[in-house]
Amino acid sequence: MNLFSFIPFILQTVMWVIVRPALVFFACTRVQGRGNIPRIQGGVILAVNHLSDFDSILIPSTLGPFSWMMPVFSASLEKSFYQDTPFGPRPWFIRFFYGGFFFKMLGAYPVLIGTKGDYEHSLEIHIRLLERGETVGIFPEGRRNKDGEVGEGKPGVAYLVWRTGCPVVPVAIHGHYKMRPRDFFARKHSITVSYGKPITRAELFGKKFETIQPSREDLKDATQIIMSHIRKMYKRS
Repeated sequence: MNLFSFIPFILQTVMWVIVRPALVFFACTRVQGRGNIPRIQGGVILAVNHLSDFDSILIPSTLGPFSWMMPVFSASLEKSFYQDTPFGPRPWFIRFFYGGFFFKMLGAYPVLIGTKGDYEHSLEIHIRLLERGETVGIFPEGRRNKDGEVGEGKPGVAYLVWRTGCPVVPVAIHGHYKMRPRDFFARKHSITVSYGKPITRAELFGKKFETIQPSREDLKDATQIIMSHIRKMYKRS
């Protein structure tokens, strides 16, 4: 493990020590399907539905420090996107920590916005991470879903699978929609995190695209397959 991975690993391990017992006590958190994931040689993509700011903490906190998938490098947004919520601006101390240097210390690197479908450019950092054998967590919906369901995914996740050849593991988080801190500590929610079986590039694209780049429509179709797996697990939770 190099220094680039070591700092997120240490911080995520410390976070696990604090957050994991709290998840079990206050939210009766269950983790399903971890045994379905065989150890994979090389990088792996975790595609996760997105209902809460809490999601990026839930994944490393349910994997544990001894998981071969740790640390998890998350795909985040640029700092400016975290300044406000649908209900108004965030408090200044929240804006200070969201995005930027603090996120990078935890292993969260932004997807570049406004590249007009140039995924090679917008996901450049995450491609390098996967090629180096790291775990990348991504929220295919892009932003938090506001209706409590699993929405449509953006093609970037499918591009990562095609470009790197790394498998994607669908992950469904259920039970924390509209959960506020006071609801969490009042034990009003029960959270389930479900890990599905890895989906390979061949399963998403077939042999046709081993040597040629898929079109945007092909990427959309592959993303729909990934989202359908997440949606099924979400409904079963």
